[in-house]
Amino acid sequence: MNHTMISDEILHAFIDGQLDVTDSEALIARLRTDQALAQRVCGLRSLQSMVRLAYAEPPQPADAQPRPPRGRPLVQRCALGCLILLAGLVAGWGMRGVTETEAPARTPLAALGGYQPVSLARQPDPNRIMLHLDSDDPARMAAVLDRAEAMLDEAERQGRTIELEIVANSRGINLMRDGVSPHAARIVRMTKRHANLHLVACSQTIARFTGQGEKVELLPVTHAAPTAIGEIVTRLQQGWTYVKV
Repeated sequence: MNHTMISDEILHAFIDGQLDVTDSEALIARLRTDQALAQRVCGLRSLQSMVRLAYAEPPQPADAQPRPPRGRPLVQRCALGCLILLAGLVAGWGMRGVTETEAPARTPLAALGGYQPVSLARQPDPNRIMLHLDSDDPARMAAVLDRAEAMLDEAERQGRTIELEIVANSRGINLMRDGVSPHAARIVRMTKRHANLHLVACSQTIARFTGQGEKVELLPVTHAAPTAIGEIVTRLQQGWTYVKV
């Protein structure tokens, strides 16, 4: 491990318990003395908790009161700066119930059809969107492609360019598995038409399935990220809008 600069990818792996024992012990030792690093870990852990809890249940009606985010910090004693950071993040997360009517007019977000976007920005970015799928329920697999296609087509009609990413974990990766996905042909057609459509599968899920004896081969248009939650948090930090389908 590079002890001078530790990447967010390594910190995500640490939070998810994916580092080996030696690297984990070295990182824990550094956390005891490196306040800035402790703040980063605390912030990333809290963001992960918020993403996991934001849509623990199906999206609520637009007029429902959002449940306050919950979650434990990684360490029992975070620095004061980390607490201030968390306060800011919670305030931003409280903006997650942005509805279609509140979004800027004539944006692809209008194609969400009742799904509520999550953003850490004051206004969701209509030009950078990620759709999250964690189920192989046929209706949800079709829905995520329907939503993606509707937003991409709407942007095309408006002469605008958006970046759209479908992130899958758990059984949701079946949408992207070669020989398993019921929508393989449609996905190929969509990615050929829209170069700005990206599909991302969770490597952690792939490893778990492989360990259970399943052979996992992804569609050629799909690439893998170390973890789905890490990909989502990174995108949120970059200003993307998150939608759980």
